[in-house]
Amino acid sequence: MCSTATEPVECRTAAAHWPWALTAPPVASSETVGWQGALLGCWSGTSAVMVQPPLEHHYLVMHLGGPKHVTRQHDGPAVSRAVDNGSLTLVPAGTAYTWRTQGPIAFAHLYLSRAHLETIVARDFDADGRGASLIEGVGLRDPLLERLLERMIGEIRCGPNPSKLLLDSLLESLGLRLAQKHVSGPPRGSAGAVALAPHRLRRVLEFMDANLGRDLCLAELVAAAGTSQFHFSHSFRLATGCSPYHYLMRRRIEYAKVLLLTGDDSLERISASCGFMRQHQFSTMFKRLCGVGPKRFRIDRTTSRLALASRAQVAISRQPKKTLSCE
Repeated sequence: MCSTATEPVECRTAAAHWPWALTAPPVASSETVGWQGALLGCWSGTSAVMVQPPLEHHYLVMHLGGPKHVTRQHDGPAVSRAVDNGSLTLVPAGTAYTWRTQGPIAFAHLYLSRAHLETIVARDFDADGRGASLIEGVGLRDPLLERLLERMIGEIRCGPNPSKLLLDSLLESLGLRLAQKHVSGPPRGSAGAVALAPHRLRRVLEFMDANLGRDLCLAELVAAAGTSQFHFSHSFRLATGCSPYHYLMRRRIEYAKVLLLTGDDSLERISASCGFMRQHQFSTMFKRLCGVGPKRFRIDRTTSRLALASRAQVAISRQPKKTLSCE
């Protein structure tokens, strides 16, 4: 492995500045879609040679577009790797490298502040988080990290209104995985969590039900519970059997069923009323949870009600008519 040079903090470049100085703008970015949880961007077609200054933030690279050969160099011998599509490179804050790529130029960067990583180590693993840093590596494979980052990338690529709660939840899970497997220091196990107390859970669920029609973020749910973010998602899962995001999606779909069966609003209007920013997302989630899309659900249930009403009418008409007795 080559040596790295760590610059004084005041000489480091802000994560928000350097990515925009690359030779092509990002094709998707968390900044342009309004998510403030972290800085995430995707690029393609940039220069094959990238000079990276020392940065204030740690960052993860997901290699996209197909297999390629990546060379990282600073002082000392270069590190050169054949990397697979979807593999990861971890770059600690304060390091400076020159990167050369042979093959398709496509990648995503996720930037995490040093304070963010230190807080996760201290808060969720009951350890001293001061100075916690990513363990550098090129072309790593971690299936869980890859799935989490892929889902985040997919969400910011979908359009101008991503689900903030989904992105917040994915970022939290990704940070926990990094702290457990890819951060300097002794091996870490989770400090553990207990189920959210019933009265706190009730407040969160009532808050969700009262706000099904708007985009929510994790911080709002934590505030509704009247607790800290410490283990909130894990405690919620222990109490309900699912994550806050998936619970909210199920409640929105249940509400959508009511609207589909009791009114004649368009799918677009029902989608918006249930808090979905995109009708496609609504239809996909509805089909995933119900087995059919919302249009088919409405048609099938309406047809079933009409058929039942028709059968009841036929049965009534076939009943023998009673004659009134005058006795």
